[in-house]
Formats: sequence, structure tokens, C-alpha cells
Amino acid sequence: MKRLNLKRDVVVVADDFTGANDAGVSLALGGKKVGVAFHLPFTSDVDVLVLNSDSRALRAAESAEKLALFASDIASATWLVKKIDSTMRGNVGAEIDALLTLSGKQLAVVAPAFPAAGRITHNGLCLVKGKLLTQTEFASDPKTPVLSDDIAEIIGTQSTRACFSVCPGELKGKLAGTTGLLIVDAQTDHDLDLIIDAVLSSDSRPLLVGSAGLCDALSRRLAPPKKQRLLAVVGSMSEAAQLQLRKAQSHPDVTSILIDINDVFSNEFDSYISRITDVLRHGCHCIVYTCPNTGARHQIERLCQQQGLSRAELGEKVCSFLGELTRKALEHEPADALYVSGGDVAMAVASAFAASGFQITGQVATCVPFGNFLGCSWRRPVMTKAGGFGNETTLLDVLHFIEERVSD
Repeated sequence: MKRLNLKRDVVVVADDFTGANDAGVSLALGGKKVGVAFHLPFTSDVDVLVLNSDSRALRAAESAEKLALFASDIASATWLVKKIDSTMRGNVGAEIDALLTLSGKQLAVVAPAFPAAGRITHNGLCLVKGKLLTQTEFASDPKTPVLSDDIAEIIGTQSTRACFSVCPGELKGKLAGTTGLLIVDAQTDHDLDLIIDAVLSSDSRPLLVGSAGLCDALSRRLAPPKKQRLLAVVGSMSEAAQLQLRKAQSHPDVTSILIDINDVFSNEFDSYISRITDVLRHGCHCIVYTCPNTGARHQIERLCQQQGLSRAELGEKVCSFLGELTRKALEHEPADALYVSGGDVAMAVASAFAASGFQITGQVATCVPFGNFLGCSWRRPVMTKAGGFGNETTLLDVLHFIEERVSD
């Protein structure tokens, strides 16, 4: 059967199944479509292909032969990663050599550290929670014992390629013109980020060799976690709502948009839709509000006289405008959640979506019920709050809730 030549953003070669999953999970969380292949050919349309050679306990020559079966998939990679165990178990040297030969690459960047799990590298040595590798249980692993702390020495038992030890800050200057293996110390996730940044700035793409720590660093650059974005519509003119609005505006990822009351009467939607969708597309929260300050409440009577409307008619006009604006904006760029402050505004938004009801599923910040509209196209979370309820941090608490807990 002819193998399809599917171009992949990343191809990872792991030597066991759990390691394969560890390598792919952060990329999946960042929005990449990740597939772990049990059998070849693997023709699913994925951004990231993780190949499990299941070769950790094989002899060195056997593991290299297994990797040769992946030649077609390796050739399709923009980024080629050799996922290794952070304690250097397995056929690390043999598999690095095999992948360099198969890919035609002349250089591998080797960074086994996984700081989040207490595995770091210092002066070319592996340490686990402060202990040298040979002083840990991995030295007596029943299948693949590790007999040295020195990364170059471990690799050298199976490879004759030249090894050079560098720190993250030196890596960028070593990438051009070097052949062989650059072994890079890393004691923090920041060090791993520096390694990926150095490689990104290079004209070529060396073979990356590392554990889940390096894979996570790569995902932070290629597939940063998707930010959850809130569209907040604050129609209430209460003092509590104004305090909450001002506090939320201090959030670094918040952009607020004030509705000019004159645009309400002229049904000027387009400019606001453009501004709201632009904010959301840039991964920020958007707060739409109608009351610039507490003093604006005292201008209502004059506005009613100018427009020939009663207070009730004016309120209905503003709410109807906000409801339609919310629906139109979310149809252009769906936020991850919707927050509406003010009972009449909340009802106007529900009516604009032609919702038949509201299903309550929980509560945020003690006074903000959340759930979903029923019987309409908008199915993402909705939060409502009575205008005068809550303290000054209520809307800020909602933003934090969205960022930490709500997802598609």
C-alpha cells in the first residue's frame, strides 16, 4: 500500500506509549491536532504525529532498525523531535544516530531536563530531585539501568558523534556550522524556553532531543494555550456596577468600549461590531458599557426630553440596542463566554438570540449565576448579574473564572 506523504508541523519519535502521550499532550492543549500512531501507515490528517517505536528495552541495533520504518513520516516533519526519557533510559545514542541519518540533519540539540518533575541537567550531568542519576532508583532499573550521570558518556556508549556541552545562553552562537550533538543544561522551564527560542532564530531546524519538558517548551512557542475570552455587556448604571467596571479595567487583557448614547438612537452597529470582534480576535476580554461615570445617571431626564421618550422607553431602547449588538458581534466572532450585567439588558440579549429559556448550572462570585441559553444558536456559557449586586471585584472574579475554568 502506498504511504501518503502528509506534511506535519511536528513529528515526534518516542520509545514507549506513555512517553508518546507525554510528548503530545501540551501540543494538543495548545490547539494542535495530535495523533499517536499504533500502526503504519498512519494517514489521519493531524498537525502533530507521534510515533511510538516501543524500543526502549530493545538492543541498540534493533531500535535503530525500528526507526528506519518511520523514514517516510520523518521526511514530512517541519520539526523533528526525539522524545527520550528524562533519566536517559533506553537506546538514546543509537536512536539519535538513526534519526540524524534518516533525516539528513547534521546537528542534534539534546536537552533531557524536565524541571517540573525534578529532573534537571547541570554541567552535562543528570540530577533527579537534587541527586545524581546513579544515586537514584533509575541506576538499578530492571530493564534499562542507567550506569552514568554524564549525558555525553551515556550517549557515547552507542554513538561516535561529537558531543559539546553548552548552557542555554551559548546555544544560539553554536548552532551555525556545528555538527554532532549540542548537549544543553537546563534547570528551569525558562532555560528550556531559551533553548527553543535559540533554535527558532536559527536558519536550520536541528533534531530536537528531549523529554516532556522540551516538548512542552516547543508547544509554548508553536501552540500557546488558547486564551478564554469574555464579552461582558454592562448596561446597569448602578454604583456597584461602575465600581466593578473600573476594577475589571485594571486587568491587563481587558479592553473596554463605551457606547455613545447618540449611536443608540441612530442604530449605529457596524463600528462597534468591528471594534468588539477585533478585541476578541486578539485574545482579549471585551467589556461593553453605556455609563461613563456615576454622574451620567443625572442626565437621563434631559436625554428623555431631547428624544421625546419616557424613562421606560429610553431604557427599552438602550437595552434593545445592546441585545442586538451582542448578538451581531458574537455571530462575527464568538467569545468563549458572555456576561451581562443588568436584568433588563440580560433579557434583551436573550430575546435577541430568541432564547426560549435559561438552564442554570452554577454560580460565580456568590452573586453571578451561570448556565446556558436554551433553544437558540448561542450555546456557550452565559453569566448574569443584577446591577446593584456584588462587590468591586465581582467582574474581575468572573474574568478569572473564565480564564481558569471555562473551555469549549
